[in-house]
Amino acid sequence: MNLSRPIALATMALCALPAFAKDATPVESSAAPSTHVRPHFKFNMTDEQKSKLSSLKNQYILDTATKKAELKVASNQLREEMGKSSIDKSAAQGLQSKINSLRGELASARLNMMLAATDVFTPEQREAFKKMRHGRHGHGKGFGGKMGFRACG
Repeated sequence: MNLSRPIALATMALCALPAFAKDATPVESSAAPSTHVRPHFKFNMTDEQKSKLSSLKNQYILDTATKKAELKVASNQLREEMGKSSIDKSAAQGLQSKINSLRGELASARLNMMLAATDVFTPEQREAFKKMRHGRHGHGKGFGGKMGFRACG
């Protein structure tokens, strides 16, 4: 089962949620071009869709807040353990296992939220997201990926 398309669509939608918070008109300016994407102008999202996406995001934040706090505490505890002059290896390994488990649970919760977000969009909006994604292909990191190299030209 290929989940990359729904994940990409949901990720784009969730990243754009702050832009959906207010109805605004595009600003024409002679100043430097804006780096913000305003997908709601292209995708004609309804107020109901905006509301559903906002609810999904808020529920995700509520559902994962405790796990995120536990992850932060466990990470701090591991850092403290590793800073001691005499490291308890079993304690460090136990903390790392807890961190790995929490990260996995958070990743699953995020995936579930993104999959639920894809159900909010119409087939036409999904197609528009797909076109936008392909239109941006080749921009960004360039051929070097995470190494920081940029394509010339």
